[in-house]
Amino acid sequence: MAVSDMRQVHDWFLQRGLPLVLTRRVRSRALVERSAPMVSGIGAVVALTMTLAVLTGADPDYGLAARLAVLSLVLIAAPFALHALHRARTTRSEAGRRSAALLVMALFVFGLPFADSGFSGIAAAEALVFALIALMAIWLTYIGFGSIALWAFRFASVQLGALGTLMSRALPLLMITVVVYFTGELWQLAARMSRQRLWETIGFLSIVALLFVVTTIRDEVQALREDRAELHDPAKLLVGTPLAVQPGREPARTALSLAEQVNVVAVMVVSQAIQVVFFTVGIFAFFLALGIVAVPDDVAVLWSAEQSCAVGQPPCPGTWFGVTVPVPQTVVHVSLFVAVLSGLYFTVSTSVDPLYRERFFEPLIADVAVSLAGRDAYLEMETTR
Repeated sequence: MAVSDMRQVHDWFLQRGLPLVLTRRVRSRALVERSAPMVSGIGAVVALTMTLAVLTGADPDYGLAARLAVLSLVLIAAPFALHALHRARTTRSEAGRRSAALLVMALFVFGLPFADSGFSGIAAAEALVFALIALMAIWLTYIGFGSIALWAFRFASVQLGALGTLMSRALPLLMITVVVYFTGELWQLAARMSRQRLWETIGFLSIVALLFVVTTIRDEVQALREDRAELHDPAKLLVGTPLAVQPGREPARTALSLAEQVNVVAVMVVSQAIQVVFFTVGIFAFFLALGIVAVPDDVAVLWSAEQSCAVGQPPCPGTWFGVTVPVPQTVVHVSLFVAVLSGLYFTVSTSVDPLYRERFFEPLIADVAVSLAGRDAYLEMETTR
């Protein structure tokens, strides 16, 4: 097979979120250049958050905000420049892409810390932390995290109609949570719960939901490999792909390696997790708006039995990753807590809901079946080269 054809095969697996099917040699190519957009995206989010935190603080430092804003713009523009250089596919453009990737890494590791803290020991310590984050981004690029996330996001976005249907079926849950939302004990808990403890609680509930989803999907993948009766004719599945095979010729099926099993389960878990996050964010926005409209400041103080920032003044304003928001902190905590509980219920209920399986899960299984058929054909092709 020609080099251009092999590139099409590699791109096909990457677009389908199965990078760990490819050999280590393929995944190791141009790691710094490929990981630069992820680093740039993380840096842009951090810089924008820091800019908003500075501007909404009690004593804004407009000079620092301006420096961070410039860094944000540069980091936002970097992925587009890297993509344009990659599309050019010339020797000069590849050299420019490599230089631009190194510049992005330098801005992330050194630019953000020194723009924030100046030339100091604190900035050096922050630079070390940012360097570790950059190395983590390079490792995630090597294992194909970006490919998995992009495929899962594309699939989940296509299936947003199923999410709307499931949200409508979750209306009874929403009515129950509305009643729970107006419970004084919940507001007292939220008022006394620190943001750190709240995130720890959210993390615990998220791990429970993740373990449930992983267990369910792992069983589905195992059943898919064991029974290939209807969905699994390689000649039909691979029509129009770079790995098309002749009718009646089925590539040898081998057991999935541990990395491949993790990869297949990961793309399915992430695609479902994206829908759960969409649902949870929607519920959070709903209860945040409900708290602003329906709960006066004096009632929020009464329910939560907390003291306001000053006598005769409304409750303390909330914060979101250091950014001050015009919503009482207790309302933020209660809304987030109820939304996460609703998301946990949504995760469990969708796994057994027949309509959800028909609208979302079965198309996902069918898509993964195509990927696994391509994987068998690719491995057979690699052994004969």
